[in-house]
Amino acid sequence: MEPITTALAAVSAASSAISFIRARVNDVQSVSELSGQISTLFSAQQKLNEERNKQAGVGDVSFKSSIDAVLEAKKLNEEMQQISQLINMRWPKPADQPSTWQEILNHHNEALRQQKAARLEAMREAARKSEELEEIIKQVVLVGAIILIAIGLVVFLMVSVARAFVI
Repeated sequence: MEPITTALAAVSAASSAISFIRARVNDVQSVSELSGQISTLFSAQQKLNEERNKQAGVGDVSFKSSIDAVLEAKKLNEEMQQISQLINMRWPKPADQPSTWQEILNHHNEALRQQKAARLEAMREAARKSEELEEIIKQVVLVGAIILIAIGLVVFLMVSVARAFVI
């Protein structure tokens, strides 16, 4: 997918999620009823950040696409700030506790950390298995070479003995 198409899809998804949240924030009984839309917001924000980072690394990026990416990210941040206020007003918390939005952010960040840790663990496990397989292959080759050398020596010995009797 082209970067501009991905960014537009992320903005579109974020816009529909924002509209849904604004329309339904006062009707729903719990934050979990909005969780899918909030998740869409976080995904859109992540996609926009990824696209902006990709564009930062590309040499021939147009000035307009750079500006568009920054402005879309800023707009999304503003919208998310407004959504956070709506959610915090709908489900207020005492001053000594983290706000509802902060709890959502904490949960989201923890889920991302766990996902990253799981990915790293899977990569480590794959590397460990690859090293084990490599070690097994080395051992099989070594044992095979030793067996071939032993068979070669036995054949050589038998041929030498047979020649000795023939002469």
